[in-house]
Amino acid sequence: MDETRRDIDQTDPIDWTRPVDPTRPVDPRPVDATRPVDQARPGDYARPGEAGAMPGASRDGVTLRFGPGVPPEVARKWRGRSVTRRSLARRVVGGLLTLGVAVLAGLLVWWLLRGGPGVTVTGVSVSAPKTTQSCDTTVRVVGTIRTDGGHGDIAYRWRRSDGEVSGMLSESVRKGERSVQVPLRWTVKGTGTMHAVATLEVVRPGKPVLQASGAFDYACG
Repeated sequence: MDETRRDIDQTDPIDWTRPVDPTRPVDPRPVDATRPVDQARPGDYARPGEAGAMPGASRDGVTLRFGPGVPPEVARKWRGRSVTRRSLARRVVGGLLTLGVAVLAGLLVWWLLRGGPGVTVTGVSVSAPKTTQSCDTTVRVVGTIRTDGGHGDIAYRWRRSDGEVSGMLSESVRKGERSVQVPLRWTVKGTGTMHAVATLEVVRPGKPVLQASGAFDYACG
């Protein structure tokens, strides 16, 4: 009895005022009060990283999780794929915006070069030599097409009194150009006389077809 009291008296008193060490990890598992202390399981009091420590414990005592039950490695891979998708989407959107701006700029330049409203033909006339042409000659007949100063293409053809008809011809006029000349070269050979008539027909733009004629005389004998 005396020895037991002496052992108790010699036991160091517990200091309940000593602060708890915040760096010491806390075992999250519930304590089994019915299990004797001498039957402690391995890892109950082991520090993280030491033999017998709880599986999954980190060396700093804290294991970060990305969402419930997702390991950090999987979370990092998921974030990487998400960033890649966002970068690809930004590149696609940027490319589409650049293409749209380029198309709009091209249309604007085309409209400026085109010169606004299309051309309108306001009159047609034809001039031919007034003197009689001699043997085996090429006569130059000139047609004049007057416009309102617009920009565009004019489609026309020549019709000759000997039955020949040219194909459809085209002449481009610039903005501000009020008239354009279209020549016809008519070659005549052989003996005899002829009163030659050349008719200029403007087919486009506008209807009805505008036309004018010019004539010359030929004599070889």
